Amino acid sequence: MDAELVEYELQRARIPFAARRVDTRESFLRELDEFEPDLILSDYSVPRFDGMTALSLARQRAPSVPFLIVTGSVNEETAVGCMKAGATDYLLKSNLARIGPAIEGALARVRARDEKARAEEALRRSEANLRAIFNNSLQAFVLIDPDGTIQALNSTAVEWSTRLLGRPLHEGAQVADLVPEAVDEFRAALAGEARNAERCLEDTDGSELWLEISQAPVVDEEGSVIGVCLNARDISTRKQAERALRESEARYRDLFDNASDLVCATDPGGRFLYVNRAWHQAIGLSGTELGHSRFLDVVHPDSRERYEEVVRRALAGETLTHVELVLVTGSGTPITVEGNLSCTPENGRPVMLRGIYRDVTERRRVEDQLRRAERMQAAGRLAGGMAHEVNNMMTGVIGFSEFLMRSFAEDDPRRGEVQEIIRAGTRASDVTRQLLAFTRQQLLHPEALDINGVVNGVEKMLRRSLGEDHELELRLAAGVGEIRADRGQLEQVLLNLTLNARDAMPSHGQVTIATGRATLDEVYAQAHAGIGVPSGEYVLLSVTDTGSGMSPEVQARIFEPFFTTKPVGQGTGLGLSTVYGIVKQSDGFIWCYSEPGRGSTFKIYLPRAGARSLPMAPAAPPAALRGGYETILVVEDEDVVRSLACRGLREHGYTVLEARHGREALDRLAEDHHAVDLVISDVVMPELGGRELGARLAALRPELPILYMSGYTGDDVIQRGLLEPGAPFQQKPFTPEGLARKVREMLDGRRV
Repeated sequence: MDAELVEYELQRARIPFAARRVDTRESFLRELDEFEPDLILSDYSVPRFDGMTALSLARQRAPSVPFLIVTGSVNEETAVGCMKAGATDYLLKSNLARIGPAIEGALARVRARDEKARAEEALRRSEANLRAIFNNSLQAFVLIDPDGTIQALNSTAVEWSTRLLGRPLHEGAQVADLVPEAVDEFRAALAGEARNAERCLEDTDGSELWLEISQAPVVDEEGSVIGVCLNARDISTRKQAERALRESEARYRDLFDNASDLVCATDPGGRFLYVNRAWHQAIGLSGTELGHSRFLDVVHPDSRERYEEVVRRALAGETLTHVELVLVTGSGTPITVEGNLSCTPENGRPVMLRGIYRDVTERRRVEDQLRRAERMQAAGRLAGGMAHEVNNMMTGVIGFSEFLMRSFAEDDPRRGEVQEIIRAGTRASDVTRQLLAFTRQQLLHPEALDINGVVNGVEKMLRRSLGEDHELELRLAAGVGEIRADRGQLEQVLLNLTLNARDAMPSHGQVTIATGRATLDEVYAQAHAGIGVPSGEYVLLSVTDTGSGMSPEVQARIFEPFFTTKPVGQGTGLGLSTVYGIVKQSDGFIWCYSEPGRGSTFKIYLPRAGARSLPMAPAAPPAALRGGYETILVVEDEDVVRSLACRGLREHGYTVLEARHGREALDRLAEDHHAVDLVISDVVMPELGGRELGARLAALRPELPILYMSGYTGDDVIQRGLLEPGAPFQQKPFTPEGLARKVREMLDGRRV
């Protein structure tokens, strides 16, 4: 009945519920586990069970479930005991109308307790998460009191303080100890303003540590600032990347702006996106003018069709090289450029055309001039050669005709026929004179020139002509004197000889240009009578290469027009003939010394200004050259040179033995009973060369002196590895008297 009354009151209180009634310990425990009640209503006294025992069991099994005591009578002491034991409330059966409010209050307290527990758990979890973030973050977190005292800091902050200060900071330290430079931001944060700053600090090992430091105010519930939160993160990697990017951009900008080539970029429609300084200087348009222009606007009308063609190909994805265009500068002057053109795509579509050009206007002009000069020289040499040949033949025709006419009597009718022959020959001579006049029709402008200045003036052009695989060395002697010649023609000589030397060195090599003074006497002139060398004072210009050299057969024809050893299409055969003609027009002469595998040397002798065709001064004859009685062995493969040397030495009283090469010289030394006092040997010879001969003689007769001679200069011989430095040397060509003086000096020096 009591249970029914309770349920009745619950229904009256409009509390929806499902109930279970138990009156034993076993059923109570079972329903606790199976029914899982939200509320327990218990009588204080039950025949087979009692409320206090149920309360104790409920507190053990379901401590969060409200437990209400419902009793018929209870005193105050019993009620207090129930509440202390854990009862939520107690009700008197005489006043069950209060059951609804009591249950709602109990459930409300449960909900409040659960909410509080959840809130506390959430707070604990939040604090744990924040502490985990605080302690394990890669960023430094520091909590600072208003007086600047560090209240808390994480492990990252401790690590960075160790790196910066050499010691770790702990709670209680001052923020100024960590980052003194950040004090201003700390004060601003105390004033309520959050501040960010980037600081570059020096590590204990001297390296840079870049930090991005944020300081924000910490406020309480009332909005008052109670501290500062300092957050710092390492941005050193970013700063290094930014610095590397800036340096890379600076290098690129420097290369871009200071490049001698003309660099530009346009959109696919040809509008300029950017150009470098060289482009501005070459085209002569300002940035504003180019900004409103297209590339086609600066293309010469003759090149526009070509430009449109290469642009179409570049936009189609082709990279074009050696594109030659004629552009028009702001002043209207056309310039010729050569370069590369390519397209930059984005998402499969062209977005930018990039061009790198080089101004070749001057090069094209020089090339055109050279081609014209070669054509004129070729025509002139051909016409001159024909004229000389015809004139020589006509000289014989006319001369022998006159001899024939003198043999006839005055009344001999055949005299008239001979006179017709003479008249025809004379007319032919007139034609040849006209041809010779054609060969001289190019107007010359001779002037006093310093030959060293001419060489220095074309040095850059010669180096460009040689290319990167070949070296150019200048050996210009001081005080060589002036010559009278056409500067342009002399530059043509240097260029032709340099290009000829380059072609003789397919892979790599060295070209040496040297100048000096030369005094040539009558003996030398007689030895070169075929060339026609007037004796006197000369300026020597020589060009030496380390190329393949030439055989005697090739040397005999190198100055012939149209003669060349190059494949068809790679040489005209006019280069050296042009050089020969220019040198002859300048009253000079040219001589070549070369051997297969040993390179070549071209020597040009030009009369010194004021000494043109001057004979040697007859007065003040040189001191008499003392002869000798010693025995000298001359080793030379050239018959003419060997004969000249032997004859000159014999005329001075020496006993002379001859050998054509080193092996024959060794045989002569072994067979001949004469004691040889000196050996004169050419450097480059067949069978056995001069250096090898010297090595053999040094082992056999170390006391025997050797004088080496060569058509190469002494420095060239040493650089080519043909002689050791300091070896006695006689330069070819030489005079018999000069060779005799050198021999006498060596023989006398041996006895000192």
